[in-house]
Amino acid sequence: MFRTASPAPFAAGSLLVLAGLVFALWWREASDRPLVVYAAPTVRLPLEAVAADYERETGVRVELRYGPSEDLLTKVRFPSPVEPADLFAPADDSYVRQARDLGLVAESFPVARVRAVVLLAPGNPAGVGGWADLVRSGVRVAVPNPAAAVGKLARDHLAATGNWSALRPRVVDVGTVTEAANAAKAGAADAAVVWDAVAAAPAYRGQAVLTVPELAGVEGRIVVAVLTQSRDPDAAARFARYATAGPGLARFRDAGFRVGGAP
Repeated sequence: MFRTASPAPFAAGSLLVLAGLVFALWWREASDRPLVVYAAPTVRLPLEAVAADYERETGVRVELRYGPSEDLLTKVRFPSPVEPADLFAPADDSYVRQARDLGLVAESFPVARVRAVVLLAPGNPAGVGGWADLVRSGVRVAVPNPAAAVGKLARDHLAATGNWSALRPRVVDVGTVTEAANAAKAGAADAAVVWDAVAAAPAYRGQAVLTVPELAGVEGRIVVAVLTQSRDPDAAARFARYATAGPGLARFRDAGFRVGGAP
């Protein structure tokens, strides 16, 4: 009499094969998944260079997504269930502190500092030489809106020192620090309030830059934060360490940022 084999071993074997296939697909997807960085436009040039260096050296892709710091903080607070961010690099550490207070930051790494300056239109046709000229009738000054770090910090500082009311009628509202710099470059504004590292970018070479006492103290401290929502926090931390040490810092220094103890 012949006995039929029990289906249990075959079923178990099939489940093991299936589990192996699922794991292999997951591993491939995880290894192919880029690190997603929410970054302010202020850090675009050095961070793009750092990301390219890192991919070349490690094979790990880094995807940079830009926006005003306040908007990025909102995205960090309400992450995409499909593709949450791994790292957060706003233009001032105040946004990282807010995220940390909400339990959204695992660790953070300081990078550099920036200060607010005035970028003038090419050739300075309005003859702007100081604060008195910026508040003169007919002068247009591009200032990022408060969603951008430099816009918020500059507006708050000028309001606290009693200077905002004189500048406000001259202000051309724009979205980001890059848009402010581009407005000055294109002549849509006579001047723009931007970070010094942005004014130093090759795109604005040849345009004069003013440092005015009225903006003294408007400074951004840039850090790279690893987010608790990251699907691979160890990989995110490795990139953060790379970006904030050695060759990574050199990229920021070359882009006009003040790193370490630079004054």
